[in-house]
Amino acid sequence: MRNTLRSSTIRTSTITLACALLGALVLGGAAARAPEPVKLRLQLNWVPEPEFGGMYAAQQDGLYAKAGIEVELIKGAAGTPAPQMAASGQVEFAIASGDQLLSLNEKGGDLVAVFSVFQQSPMGVMVKADSKFTSIEDLWKSDSTVAMEAGLPYLKFLNRKYPGSKVKIVPTGTGLAAFERGAVQGQQCFISAEPVQMELKKVPVRVFSLAVSGYDPYVVLVVTKRSWLEAHRTEAAKFVNALREGWIRYQAEPAKYNPGISKLNPAMSLEAMDMAARKQHDMVMLPGSAPADVGTMTAERWKTLSTHLVELGSIKEAPKSPDAVFWNAPK
Repeated sequence: MRNTLRSSTIRTSTITLACALLGALVLGGAAARAPEPVKLRLQLNWVPEPEFGGMYAAQQDGLYAKAGIEVELIKGAAGTPAPQMAASGQVEFAIASGDQLLSLNEKGGDLVAVFSVFQQSPMGVMVKADSKFTSIEDLWKSDSTVAMEAGLPYLKFLNRKYPGSKVKIVPTGTGLAAFERGAVQGQQCFISAEPVQMELKKVPVRVFSLAVSGYDPYVVLVVTKRSWLEAHRTEAAKFVNALREGWIRYQAEPAKYNPGISKLNPAMSLEAMDMAARKQHDMVMLPGSAPADVGTMTAERWKTLSTHLVELGSIKEAPKSPDAVFWNAPK
């Protein structure tokens, strides 16, 4: 009896041990099979500001992780060659403008835009609120002084649209001091930057939109190399859809996310960030558009931009198909 009992005990213990080992192997195998999140890098072309707000909102709310991707947002600075970094494969994604993309592609860059933060160009020319000018045309047909970077496509566009202009173009290197004291009557601007700085200084301004003048490229584009996109469409779609949701959340409640962005860029106050988010809202989310439209692009806009750049001599020829330079991810 004693031997029988012992044999039974040994047998039971052996079975229990085997089950435990099997369970450990199963759990270990499951853990080994759990997919690692895909790591993606997005190179910004400027420091963290509201123009990138939705990207940080998606990170703060865990939208990238939920999609099974890990996104590193790399801050930029003046002169950061972000689109070139994407074209050379140093990063998976980067920020560029539509005219940059077309120019780089003509030189062999082969970039594709996958998301456009602004549905209307945020670029413009600002004048003081009490200025006599009521439009860019009025300003361009005067002998006023305008601070603007030389060689910009939209400077060429305005000169071509309003030939014979007597406007004097001066560099923007002195900052906004010349505009503030009245030495220049017009100042190139980005809707969430220079107008905000002036408002904080209690200097009322009006902004003439370049989009309204007819030059309306996609701005703050997320671009990637075509070969990478073709090999990683699933990951790209997850990234784009997380971005879209991030932008919807950010523009609905920027004050929730701006403190986190401000920690990355303490040079810009929370007041300035909240103001910037308000000013850019209708350019990111066009009035009357659906949330699903955020970030999307059309062939017609790309075709128009290509035509402008050819006419301005910025590129030699338009892409054979405007669909070749952008990709709207399936939702």
